[in-house]
Amino acid sequence: MSFLAPLLLFGLPLALLPLIIHLIHLLRRRQVKWAAMMFLLAAQKMNKGLSKLRQYLILAFRMLAVAALIFMVGRPLAGGLLGLTGGAPDSVIILLDRSASMEQQLLTTGTSKRSAGLKNLTAAIKDAYGKRSKLTLIDSATLLPVRLEKAEALADLPQSGPTDTAADVPSLLQSALDYITTNQTGRTDVWLVSDLRQSDWNARGGRWTALRAGFATLPGVRFQVLAYPETQLADLGISVGRVTRRETADKAELLLDIRLQSGEPVAAPRTVPLRVVVNGVSSTLNAEMKGSQVLLQAQAIPIDKSTRRGWGRVELPADTSPGDNSYHFVFDEPPPLKSVIVSDSGEVSAPLQAALSAQAETGRKYESLVLSTARAAEIAWDETALIVWQAPLPDKESAVARQLESHVQSGRSLLFLPPENPDDKTFSGIRWTTWQSAPSGQPALIEWWRSDAGLLAGTRAGTALPVGETEAQRWCGIEGDAVPLARLGDASSKAPVLVQSSRDGGGGAYFLTTLPGAGASSLARDGVVMFALLHRALNDGATGLGNAQQRSAATGALGEDPAAWTRLDVENAASILPADRPLRAGILQRPAAVKGKPDLLVALNRPPGEDAPQTVSKPVLDELFAGLDWRLIERTLENEKSLTSEVWRTFLWIMGAALILEALLSMPERRATSAVRSGEPLPKSA
Repeated sequence: MSFLAPLLLFGLPLALLPLIIHLIHLLRRRQVKWAAMMFLLAAQKMNKGLSKLRQYLILAFRMLAVAALIFMVGRPLAGGLLGLTGGAPDSVIILLDRSASMEQQLLTTGTSKRSAGLKNLTAAIKDAYGKRSKLTLIDSATLLPVRLEKAEALADLPQSGPTDTAADVPSLLQSALDYITTNQTGRTDVWLVSDLRQSDWNARGGRWTALRAGFATLPGVRFQVLAYPETQLADLGISVGRVTRRETADKAELLLDIRLQSGEPVAAPRTVPLRVVVNGVSSTLNAEMKGSQVLLQAQAIPIDKSTRRGWGRVELPADTSPGDNSYHFVFDEPPPLKSVIVSDSGEVSAPLQAALSAQAETGRKYESLVLSTARAAEIAWDETALIVWQAPLPDKESAVARQLESHVQSGRSLLFLPPENPDDKTFSGIRWTTWQSAPSGQPALIEWWRSDAGLLAGTRAGTALPVGETEAQRWCGIEGDAVPLARLGDASSKAPVLVQSSRDGGGGAYFLTTLPGAGASSLARDGVVMFALLHRALNDGATGLGNAQQRSAATGALGEDPAAWTRLDVENAASILPADRPLRAGILQRPAAVKGKPDLLVALNRPPGEDAPQTVSKPVLDELFAGLDWRLIERTLENEKSLTSEVWRTFLWIMGAALILEALLSMPERRATSAVRSGEPLPKSA
């Protein structure tokens, strides 16, 4: 219980006054023995037990009434999130979800989920904890602890501002666990402010088991989840896929693949106006929206013939989620689509190289190189869009492992295929286990795959890939923190075929659990699925190459020196701190490292997972926090209630009830009326 006037609680010993007065009254009595005492003592012994109990209850109710009065004037706080929390802990750690989805707003007030959570939590900490607890903030964008002198500073910190990044809640909790363990924070309350997006929580990941085990060993740690799970299903989001410059004899234009998505299907056709800005010049076009999404393929935007490179964005009308109302892009002469296959097996590398060398887009140059495991260090890291790694995973402390991680973090693609002899090494929290074969020699078919987005999505024409016809005779087991993209059927116990690491940063780290050669799968024989999978990974990785690159907003999106970059798409670029530049969507420019070369243009956008409205349910949260002391408190922007409330009225009722019960017990017993006074005749003697 917390109090707004805790000093008044020093008056609690006054609750003993009824007992002290009773004892003093007993001492003032004088004992006088007289002849009939023996009869009174005998009668008293008969009622001694009931009489003593009655006296004790009267004293208890009197003391309770005085204590309730003192509690009442102390202005107790309870209810909401901070009710009955056991007083101020030694430390309070605030874990703040700063993902793009937390910027969903209430249009009438402009208040976002992030700002509402900070405001409510700041007021509650100030009222209930005051300065008795050490405050620490850890945000999802930087994962760095920041000490706070007072709760009022929480909303003003740069580390609590808006971002266009994704959140990794397991990493956020791991940072809190490391901080508690290192600093020995004592009794600690951990407050997690989040909108419960599934893409941020990664409930199926393998890190939750280790997190539960780690926190279970720490006594006095309690979790409070302040959740804003509401979603606006009618909200529209926009993204831009391929951006291509096309020039003819008399004109030049940009071809954009624009995708509109809605949280719920639109029943009647709806015209959505779009604003397209290219190098500061805007134009307008209309899109007919019906269903849950619409794709405008190769939408032509006229540009000047002299414009060879530049930047732009596509905007939607304002709604409750400003973060998904715009999408930035850059364009330049396309770089060659280079891929490298690291494998010691010619049977595996041959079909992969044939597919990656084939020209899928007219006018683009494709290059594919095969290297043995011993020559992996020869990879041209800065020029390669896709690396296919069919070899044992490198040691995480090796230079090759660090280069692979940097390759993914810079926005390029990495596809792992299982080695013949898996070991216990991991990459991005994932490792190979053992090879398995289809029972009875009957190949297993892919039963489920993600067809709405990713490497196995449908074609631009809207038709699905024949993924369900793919057969697998052998596949390798996999463990770790991964998001499944395809699974086999019941014959294989629904083993995953394709997964993506949930820690892949700005690029894509994928694991394909089978091989394309004969005896493993039909990928090389049928060809269509493998060709689409490889070229989509290649095209995704190419966005991180050349002098115009697409990246997802994240801490390391601009390298080690964000101050070297300047914003091109905002009027007051100086208002964005250098440390926040990689966290905010927009167009950034960095001077070329070599004199005479063009500057590097980068378009930062929110990660695709932030557009998915699915949230984590209460039963799933119960599993994630199983065995820990935790509470879930949900709030909405329209009905925002305070986290604390005064409950002095409750103690007023307790005091009143105690006084009434004391009065009832203090009333004298009702005596029976004598027969003489009632006028009844006396009984005749025998």
